[in-house]
Amino acid sequence: MNNIIIRKETKDDYYATELCTLRAFWNIHDPGCNEHLLVHKLRNSKDYLPDISRVAELDGRIVGAIFYTLSKVIDGDRVHEVLTFGPLAVEPTCFNMGIGGTLLEETIKIAKEAGYKGIVILGEPDYYPKHGFKTCDNFGIVHPQFGNCEPFMAYPLNEGFEDIHGTFYEAEVFETCEDVEEIDEFTKKFPYYKPLKLSCQWLHAEKLGRISEVQKNSFTIRFFEKEIPAKLKGSFYEKDQEEWPVVGDYVTFQYNPNGDSIILSVCERSSFLKRPDQAKTGVMQYMVANVDYCFIITSLNEDYSYNRIARYASIALQGGSTPVVVLTKSDLCPAASRYVMEAETISDGIRVHAISARYGIGLDELDGYFTPGTTICLMGSSGAGKSTLINAITGEETMKTSEIREDDSKGRHTTTHRQMIELENKVCIIDTPGMREVGMAATEDGIDETFADIVELESRCRFSDCRHDTEPGCAIKAAIESGELSVERYELYKNLGAENTRNYAMKKEISKWAKEMKK
Repeated sequence: MNNIIIRKETKDDYYATELCTLRAFWNIHDPGCNEHLLVHKLRNSKDYLPDISRVAELDGRIVGAIFYTLSKVIDGDRVHEVLTFGPLAVEPTCFNMGIGGTLLEETIKIAKEAGYKGIVILGEPDYYPKHGFKTCDNFGIVHPQFGNCEPFMAYPLNEGFEDIHGTFYEAEVFETCEDVEEIDEFTKKFPYYKPLKLSCQWLHAEKLGRISEVQKNSFTIRFFEKEIPAKLKGSFYEKDQEEWPVVGDYVTFQYNPNGDSIILSVCERSSFLKRPDQAKTGVMQYMVANVDYCFIITSLNEDYSYNRIARYASIALQGGSTPVVVLTKSDLCPAASRYVMEAETISDGIRVHAISARYGIGLDELDGYFTPGTTICLMGSSGAGKSTLINAITGEETMKTSEIREDDSKGRHTTTHRQMIELENKVCIIDTPGMREVGMAATEDGIDETFADIVELESRCRFSDCRHDTEPGCAIKAAIESGELSVERYELYKNLGAENTRNYAMKKEISKWAKEMKK
């Protein structure tokens, strides 16, 4: 705190102050925020009080700000003048440093010396009472919309405040920042942050971050530009492991700048990828969450496997992500287009691209996936070219690469655990360890979507319980005989379905056993 300077804002501070405000309130109450636009408009308001408002500077950077305006309490014909402040913004990565409290205490002194009678605010009820604020029902002041409530508070400054009663009205400028298009346009001036709509909003003392790395019971949370070490709250150990955080999860946490922060909850997921752990048959491995695209990276050498691509695609579709097959090293394969057409037959929901990262062939086809706020998960065997692809797209050594072995075209494991990196354009990449074997369990929806053509054919069979063997009127047999459906594709569908049923049944047994052991 000795390095923090509290001072008046200058014109040169405007952008930095607005950015600090945006970061302080981003996704706290709703998706994104509008407080930075409010700050921009306040300065031109007739009710704004720059002589009381202050900013906090740390090492030449704006890390906090408080803005005061004139408001009114009206009681019949009597109009009383009071102060309001808001927003009070603190740079989120400087939380728990006392910046907000210092801004508040210094400006209260200034307001008191200036002769104002009192301050009335809508604010955080767990914070402001520590600084002497009391709910407005103690003063006979009512909010026109909320009446009397915990966040509606006041602070007497000088004699005469006890005589102020009536209905509170803040400055008109506070009503001018609700236009969504105006907010979006103004927000383009600042670095991109993804707006999120989550059931945990409104957030109070807890913070919102994203899991960027998991190693056993140690977690790393990405919080703006910082990587924060964290542990789970004790109640997680009473939950099923499916509810534990995985890479890509948004979580609420209690921020500790001097040690491990505490993860309080996992926010709802837009997608969730999982597969059976091949080393522990039937036990599910929970992989990644909130992934928009699952890049299935397969090199056009001996690594190519139609069967494995179908398995990856089923996992992606089951988990709510869009599978994108990226066939790498197309410069080494004269028949790349044939493989593209073959992979496209796996599912209507799959996209396929053949590229050469070394020569830049086909990379432009992937540009549409790399838009700000998008999350891409990389899956594929070691040596398939995952790291080389990302390095080619970013134009720098973003990810480590390893050479493949000459004798079998297989690669060495470069990635040993899942981790998320954020590119300069705010695209998030989640790398996963190379997997040559991909098991199936609890993926019936993904299998059905991958093989939607076969599911549709089954619905045409004369008998609902048709086994597609000797029954008359079997649409599957007819499609195979006509060449509409290949025997190989149908066998793959059957095998994946049988494997899914077998592993899922085993998973349920293991889960039941684990719960009994806990008891």
